[in-house]
Amino acid sequence: MKERRKFVRIPEHAEISYEIKPDLKGGSFLTRDISQGGIRFFVHEFIPEKTVLKIRLTLKKIFFSFEAFVKVMWITEDAFNDRYEIGVEFTDMPKPVADRLIAYINYIRTSFSDENPV
Repeated sequence: MKERRKFVRIPEHAEISYEIKPDLKGGSFLTRDISQGGIRFFVHEFIPEKTVLKIRLTLKKIFFSFEAFVKVMWITEDAFNDRYEIGVEFTDMPKPVADRLIAYINYIRTSFSDENPV
C-alpha cells in the first residue's frame, strides 16, 4: 500500500504545550507522533480546525526545545476519555529549528529500521 502522507511520522512521546491566541487558553500534554510537517497529540478542549496555536515542543532525548506556530488540521473526540486528538501542521518555524527536527526524525527512523529489519 502506498503511503499517502507527505512526511514520514515517527512515534514520539515528547512534551508539548500550547496556547491559543488571543484567549491564552492552553495546556501541556505528550505527543503521539511527530513529522517534519506536523504533530499529533491530545487536548482537553475542542479546538476548531484552522485555529493557529503557539506550541513549545521539548525533545528530551536530544535536549532540544523550540517554539513554533501550528494550524489545527483535524480534530476527533476520544469517546472513552474526556479529550480530543488533534493533528497540527507547522506554519512558521525557523530554518535552523526545522533542520534540527528533520535530523532528529531521520536519526530515529534509521535507528528504528536498523533494529527491526524487514
